[in-house]
Amino acid sequence: MKKSRFAMYAFLVLLVASPLTQISFAVPDQAVTKKFGVIFATGGLGDKSFNDAAMRGVVQAETEYGSSIEVDYVEPQTIPEFATYQDDYGKLAEYEVIICVGFLQTSALNVSADTYPNQDWVLIDDVLNKSNVNSITFKEHEGSFLVGAMAGMVTQTDKVAFIGGLDIYLINKFRYGYEQGVKYVNESIAVTAAYSPDPTNPWGDIAGGKTLGQTLISAGNDIIFSAAGGTGYGSMQAANETDDVYAIGVDSDQDYLFEGKVLCSMLKLVETAVYTSIEAKMDGTWEAGASELGLAEGGVGISPMTYTETIKNGYFDLNGENKTRWEHIQDLTDKIVDGELVISDDSGTYEEHIPTPGFELLSILVLCGLAVIQIRRRR
Repeated sequence: MKKSRFAMYAFLVLLVASPLTQISFAVPDQAVTKKFGVIFATGGLGDKSFNDAAMRGVVQAETEYGSSIEVDYVEPQTIPEFATYQDDYGKLAEYEVIICVGFLQTSALNVSADTYPNQDWVLIDDVLNKSNVNSITFKEHEGSFLVGAMAGMVTQTDKVAFIGGLDIYLINKFRYGYEQGVKYVNESIAVTAAYSPDPTNPWGDIAGGKTLGQTLISAGNDIIFSAAGGTGYGSMQAANETDDVYAIGVDSDQDYLFEGKVLCSMLKLVETAVYTSIEAKMDGTWEAGASELGLAEGGVGISPMTYTETIKNGYFDLNGENKTRWEHIQDLTDKIVDGELVISDDSGTYEEHIPTPGFELLSILVLCGLAVIQIRRRR
């Protein structure tokens, strides 16, 4: 188990006595340090993605609370280790909350939460209905819609691709949001979906990801969005080695990995989930239940496109409006947050809720008419 802490306080107690008087000095109360546990997803720190994002949440909390908190963490390498570490932490009965990062921990936590009912837990990326578990998931489809729209405005071949780690609901939320964003720009753009070639190593097959990326590029796809961890990194390598082809990063801002060749990244702000979980315990507002973080909650988003600013600020005609691509992305973000644009988390499509032209004026006229009727009736 590893520890991350800012400082430890030490106090010096002086007792002074004399034959004439007894003088005592009150010892100040030592600040109470609250302990938190974090069990990372397989792959550990340094993945430049999911786990590193979670660690940023830990660092943010340490920066905010300093020596008032102490964070222990472990980096499991295999799925069976989740149960082992959950049990190790749970039986200590010293943590305010134990944060389990990743949906692969759900099965083990289903047992651990019952084994240690007085221990509070956080599950990130899945939902577990337990009285001592707070489940936090994300609206990956909303953030993926934005990067899909950007891809739709950039592609020159009208062919783009998606690589997922596994063909499961969580990963397909990325896929379907991406597809909807692409189609919002141009229905005729083809979107090809594929999954990690090695299902026994869906998140860490860099070589397999590169080969799959090369295959997709050979088929004419000039933008590849991957939600597949290290396997996705392999597809980025393939894009980096090919002219006029871009990759799209995921979870963290991965634009820096291959400067100018990563078009943008879909941000899944796991750090927000980790930090707010610690914050809630510190301010006494933590409670069990489930929440889903989308664009409105600051849970997902799109990277600032630091290394592709020329593309970002280039003009594009979308639905009759000639604006920069980034301005279109901001408009779409506002529409999603305001509920005007609803993105589907499955194979369905987006829905636009457009107010009827003149609706407000019509409503006013109707109300005025009803008021006139009431006045006449009273007469």
